[in-house]
Amino acid sequence: MANNENQDRKQRVFIAALILGMIACICVTVWAVFFRDTEQKTLVPDYAPQQTEQNAEPLNDGGDKLDVPEGGGGISLEYESTVTISLLDKTAYLNYKHPDSSTQDIVLCIEIDGEMIAQSGIIAPGNQLKKLSLLEGAEKKLSVGTYTDADFRVLSYDPETGEKAMVDTVAAITVTVEE
Repeated sequence: MANNENQDRKQRVFIAALILGMIACICVTVWAVFFRDTEQKTLVPDYAPQQTEQNAEPLNDGGDKLDVPEGGGGISLEYESTVTISLLDKTAYLNYKHPDSSTQDIVLCIEIDGEMIAQSGIIAPGNQLKKLSLLEGAEKKLSVGTYTDADFRVLSYDPETGEKAMVDTVAAITVTVEE
């Protein structure tokens, strides 16, 4: 008789463990379908965008091109590490220079907490950028204040083929968001 009671108790424990396991699986499924953050980060294209940055201004610095090996490339850059964003006109105000000495076209991105909020068109060597429009909807993700986890991400592209270069450059910046 004790043996039957022992077997019944083991079966009840086994059934209870199965029920708890199923409840846990259902909870994880509900979370994954309804509550998980599925926002996708912006992907970097293998080829440069077709449009030239409309806000790029000539530098006229007359520098010599960087000495790079055949098939290689080099970029030179100058920038201020502070950027101001106006939520009213959805524009980032910055000071970024892409000197004549560079051998690659670049695309400049502004990222806050790893999320891209602005991206330029192609900037050829010998140009500078003082303002950049925010990506659509980016102003809704920002609040007035200062962001220290921000970066310029400089994407390099071959000026002849438009093909993405192997290396990106990241520079830490501070972004101040104003109304």
